[in-house]
Amino acid sequence: MRRIVLIAVLTAASLAAWAQDQDTVKRAIHTEYMNKPMVVNQQGISGTVNVEKIHAIPSFLGNADPIRFARLLPSIQLNTEIDGGLYMQGSEHSHTLVSMGGVPVYGASHLLGLFSVFNSPHYKGMRYATSAGREPRLGGLIDMELVDTLVRKTGGEASLGLMSAQGTIRLSTGKNSSIIISARQTYLNLLYGSFLKYNDASLKYGFTDGNITWLWRPGPRDKVWIDVFGCRDAVTFDYGSANADMDASWYNGLGAVHWNHYFEDLVLKQTAYFTMNGLNARAAALGAWGSLPSSLATAGYKAEAEWKGWEFAAGAAYHRDQPQNPDVEGYHNNANNAGVPVQHGVETILDASYSRDLGLWLQAKAGLGLVGLMRPGFGSWWGLTPRADLILNLMEYGKVDLHYGLRRQNIFQLGFTNNGFPVEFYVLAGSDYSAPQYSHNISLSYNAETPRKGYSISAEIYAKWLFNQLEYVGTMMEILNASYRLQDSLLQGDGLSWGLNLMLQKQTGRLSGWIGYAFARSLRNFNNPNYPGTYPSNHERLHELDIVATYDFGRWDVGATIVAASGTPYTQPESFYIIGDRIICVYGEHNAHRLPMYMRMDASANWYIKKTERQELGLNVSVYNVLGNENTLGYAMSFNKEKEGYEYSPARFRLKFMPSLAVFYRF
Repeated sequence: MRRIVLIAVLTAASLAAWAQDQDTVKRAIHTEYMNKPMVVNQQGISGTVNVEKIHAIPSFLGNADPIRFARLLPSIQLNTEIDGGLYMQGSEHSHTLVSMGGVPVYGASHLLGLFSVFNSPHYKGMRYATSAGREPRLGGLIDMELVDTLVRKTGGEASLGLMSAQGTIRLSTGKNSSIIISARQTYLNLLYGSFLKYNDASLKYGFTDGNITWLWRPGPRDKVWIDVFGCRDAVTFDYGSANADMDASWYNGLGAVHWNHYFEDLVLKQTAYFTMNGLNARAAALGAWGSLPSSLATAGYKAEAEWKGWEFAAGAAYHRDQPQNPDVEGYHNNANNAGVPVQHGVETILDASYSRDLGLWLQAKAGLGLVGLMRPGFGSWWGLTPRADLILNLMEYGKVDLHYGLRRQNIFQLGFTNNGFPVEFYVLAGSDYSAPQYSHNISLSYNAETPRKGYSISAEIYAKWLFNQLEYVGTMMEILNASYRLQDSLLQGDGLSWGLNLMLQKQTGRLSGWIGYAFARSLRNFNNPNYPGTYPSNHERLHELDIVATYDFGRWDVGATIVAASGTPYTQPESFYIIGDRIICVYGEHNAHRLPMYMRMDASANWYIKKTERQELGLNVSVYNVLGNENTLGYAMSFNKEKEGYEYSPARFRLKFMPSLAVFYRF
């Protein structure tokens, strides 16, 4: 009897100890999670994003999006509901390199800038920088990093919401290989179809995207990835009584093979890739209709080597580009069918950089590259890209970095970027439009953390002198109503961007988040007698404030974001008149007016029905534009039913706020 009692007591004590250990493990895991900062800035507002915490930030209709997350950083400008651009420190949207595993992704945004093409659970993390380094871009970069460790246990996550369903599955495919598969499908029109309106236009929209990444470890010194991505979108705008409608379908695709080999003191990275983007937009108004097909495809190879303090890189890419090629018929004009020729070009890069400690808390980094573009029938262009950093490490008092770089870029992105409709296209430099772009960039940054790493501060001042810039000033109505020549819709010139970024972040604990502020000037001068002055760029926002906060209650976590920003410039018509059915606009001074201030608050909450080390089951509730602010997103020609005529009036997203409910499961 005593033995039985003793065994029972020991068993109960063991179970209690095991339960206590399990509870301790859970608390340790939860504490470790809370003590991971959402973003880690290493040079000014440049660093990495912890994708595990993206879901805590308010999502649009339950859809966690790393690109929307990045736009809350002060170095990346706020975008509205009708702008899919990524404007980094005064640069153009096309100056920012967006990539997956270092492979360019063209048109990395779904409709209206509300969704990106990235399914965040598929990736290891997100890297962002205000300088694209050796890459041929004038601005910064956003790179989705591929998972580099093998999957040992089956896992994944899925979410089902009012607007979309998405899922990711991680599987082991053998002792030395694993695969990650992600997919997303929208059914936006089922619930929101009757509510989604931009100005007077009813909107119908949907998209599908998917990723497959296979990782293979053939030996202890090698890693091989095969990465495939694809997405397709379709949208329709119906203007009803205005006797006008627009629709478009577009796609993105990417395929890449990556191979890393690790020598004793050298790392060799090689990538062969193919990436493409295509669009066919159609518009009809007042008896005329037209289609605007365009596409860009790139096949390339690049190699990188890291040896001690040295880094070397070489690469070549072939571009096949079809700029916007209107096909217009109807009452007004049937002459827009001459065709815009396909462009071909080969881009090459050679680069070397070196980093060395100089003593006395000083470190120096220097690099030199050679960027080339060869265009059959047009010629070739070559240019050096020197860059240098002088870093002062103040130990517990932070780090100061002084940077200079000469940047070059051979691809332009043009079109109706600011109106949300994805009628955008690419042109290669070295044609009738412009020589290759280049810029001189300087910046001074400071980063520091408090002794216990609870808080961090990041600051950066910068200036960029931009040369050979293009700005698209054409409109859809002009394409439908007049003989089209692309060069007639382009302004050529130079620019100057300068500003300040500040960010204070609370990195650890139940409450985390940041406050960011940006001041930015982005000015342009054009080589056109009709534009004799200095004008703000189309995307310039003088002031922007970003507030991000999340709180972890254990079973609950809640988050909120507040964005407030100055309005962007626009060109206002002084008058317009109708001849027959043709609308003729007479515009005033270029970008002489500004939209009203933009302000929006979003909020979300996650309730964990079950939360263990291996599984999470919960509900997400989010509200986009909680306060229902009616932000003016632009001005557009619209039909006034009461006046029975056209007028130039504010354009707004008609659904003031958008609630969402989604269930998620992670295992």
